[in-house]
Amino acid sequence: MTEEEFVSLLRSFSLEQLDKIQKNLELKVQDKKRKVEKRKAAMKVPPRKTSDVEKMADQMGLDLSSLMREISRR
Repeated sequence: MTEEEFVSLLRSFSLEQLDKIQKNLELKVQDKKRKVEKRKAAMKVPPRKTSDVEKMADQMGLDLSSLMREISRR
């Protein structure tokens, strides 16, 4: 699609439709930014000690392999 075709397509929309499109795009951009920030934050979390993982497994009534499967599902 050329720029001219794109502009022509946009001109075919009403102002209300263009406003809806803009708001929808802004929401998608915000969602994408949140996902990127969430991934960055997850990378900053220090690794857990083995004893912490064992305690979590005991609290949930799971062995370590079951706990790891449960974590991978989330």
